[in-house]
Amino acid sequence: MNKEEKTPSRLIQLGRIYRLIEQFEEISRIELSKLSGFAPATITSLTRDLIEKHLIMEKTVRNTDNRGRPAIALCVSPIYWQSLCATLMEDRFEITLSELDGVIIKQKTFPLSTNKLSTLDEFLVNSIEQFLNKTKELSNLITFSVTVGGELDKDGNLIKLGSQRFNQLNLRTLFSPYFDVPILISEYFNTWLLAEFTLGNAINCDDALFIQLDDEINFSVLSEGEILFNREQERININHLVVPRLNELQALINRDLPEVERYQVQHQITHRAIIQLIDLLYPNNHFSTNAEKIKFLCRNIIQQEKTALRILDHLTDCLAYILMNLLHIFSAEKIMLNSSMLIVKDVLLEELNQKLTTYFSHGKVAEVVMGKYEWNSPVVAAAAIKQGIYDGTLLTNLEQPE
Repeated sequence: MNKEEKTPSRLIQLGRIYRLIEQFEEISRIELSKLSGFAPATITSLTRDLIEKHLIMEKTVRNTDNRGRPAIALCVSPIYWQSLCATLMEDRFEITLSELDGVIIKQKTFPLSTNKLSTLDEFLVNSIEQFLNKTKELSNLITFSVTVGGELDKDGNLIKLGSQRFNQLNLRTLFSPYFDVPILISEYFNTWLLAEFTLGNAINCDDALFIQLDDEINFSVLSEGEILFNREQERININHLVVPRLNELQALINRDLPEVERYQVQHQITHRAIIQLIDLLYPNNHFSTNAEKIKFLCRNIIQQEKTALRILDHLTDCLAYILMNLLHIFSAEKIMLNSSMLIVKDVLLEELNQKLTTYFSHGKVAEVVMGKYEWNSPVVAAAAIKQGIYDGTLLTNLEQPE
């Protein structure tokens, strides 16, 4: 059963009207009726509800012909509801309080060291308590949204962050004593996908591939305007695709694995693989975290250092080959790439697109581009909240009698 089957139709209609108003910034009720297909009386009723819930507001705009009384337009209300978003990555826990239109009110980053991962629950509780105790601006909270740069099970429990595995850490239960509003838990990749699909560079695109390349490889497909998914998963597992011998560095990675497994893409281009190359080719580096090592590599790429360029060449060789195969399966107008390696986006994307083009001697090939939102953007963390309003699920609480 999908969300729309669970959510009352009235809330779904409210969400759709809110999304249209947000998309057009200022729009009249007559225009809403034409765009949505709802009768004028229905539009009047829906917009009245949204105004009463402080989600939209009326705004006087001048008529272009300067005749008659000023027109009344509708726009999103930025001044009542607040959203609280948190992003959990292997090296930090970042909390952002913002207005519903994305204007940041307060933001705090809590560094997360490797030795704290074994007591992650205590670290998260201490962090949220500290933030809430020192935040006087908090009011009219619509939800608390947590996005995780790791792996969740189907029930939303954290099972992996970086290289650390967990025994189904229930984040919703962990945070629920501190909030009387809905708590949303989602994987970072899914929220990034939502942000790009609903607000970002894929908003007018019907066919696109989404790939996130960091500690894991996350992949999803937008086909004819719909995200392809397998039951409850919005991503497709491509970890076991095999890359042929394209680069001399491939043989240096994961030598303890059987040869076929060693050349799987998950063992060639994820952070785990790239870190192996950094440690092997830069034996004197003393960085303690993977994030620091990736930044070190990117700095050397910018400086055109030969060893760093060899690693980049390895990465783009393997990734271009995999993307070539995926484009033979799924048609796409563009390929959206998300990765911490986008610190060197100009050289990375140029080299990747050049190699991808060589695989397609005839016809136009989809271009690899970065998304509108960088991989650590707070807007990505807020995408789950926007989606909850659009599909009506977050409006349930707002429908309760005041």
